Amino acid sequence: MFIELHKNLDTYVRKTKEIKELLITIKQLSTKKSTAAVLNNIYLDLQKALKSNANYSEFGAFVNACDSNINEIAGDFELLKGITDFYLRKRVLNDVVPAEWIQAIIDKGSSKLKGSAGDNKLIASLEDRGYEKTHDLKDFKKRKKAVAKFSSKGDFSLGNIKKKLGESFGSTTQGKKLDLVIKSSNDIYFLEAKHINTGGGAQNKQVLELIEIIKMRPSYEHHHYVSFLDGRYFNKLFFLDSKLRKKNEMSKLFV
Repeated sequence: MFIELHKNLDTYVRKTKEIKELLITIKQLSTKKSTAAVLNNIYLDLQKALKSNANYSEFGAFVNACDSNINEIAGDFELLKGITDFYLRKRVLNDVVPAEWIQAIIDKGSSKLKGSAGDNKLIASLEDRGYEKTHDLKDFKKRKKAVAKFSSKGDFSLGNIKKKLGESFGSTTQGKKLDLVIKSSNDIYFLEAKHINTGGGAQNKQVLELIEIIKMRPSYEHHHYVSFLDGRYFNKLFFLDSKLRKKNEMSKLFV
């Protein structure tokens, strides 16, 4: 869970206030006989303001509604002007900046944090059991118990793991990196984790992805594929329900 106030909330509040003040200025200047140069300078100030800590502003949320993102409009002046014009015409603009609104936007996006949080939880659990987190494949190989995160590049990239550990991941992963690689003595485990809190089509697809991974055939007998599922949906699938618990039987969902 991510239930504490964000540590940078005050920074986001100040940034949102800055963005609103610039938007109000643009709106006021647009209704007056201001020179294009003056108005463009305010747009440039807005563009600069959007380059950091702007994702949690109301304007940032509107940018997403326009099928764009903050980084894109911060680098495209004409796109910025176009979306700003839409915002001023389609949304109510005021100078109120309640911190709880910004925290609500952060809370709404908390699901994006669950992937890395899940990896870190697993790593912490392994470290409690004597595994050492490594960032170097050479160090990983020489340790009896080690864990590392897959990465987009470097020692623990999918390509390098294939090359150095001789494992063929096949087409099942669709070229996507898994989450963790774990070493215990001579055994190496390639792990994919999913955090799922509700059922549904997209969630069932993730479960099927895990099933496909554990169906893969390792290249060596001491290599293993592991699927890790947690979250509320895991509880529904695998925990004993109240009736079957009395009978000491597993839920039919598990079967």
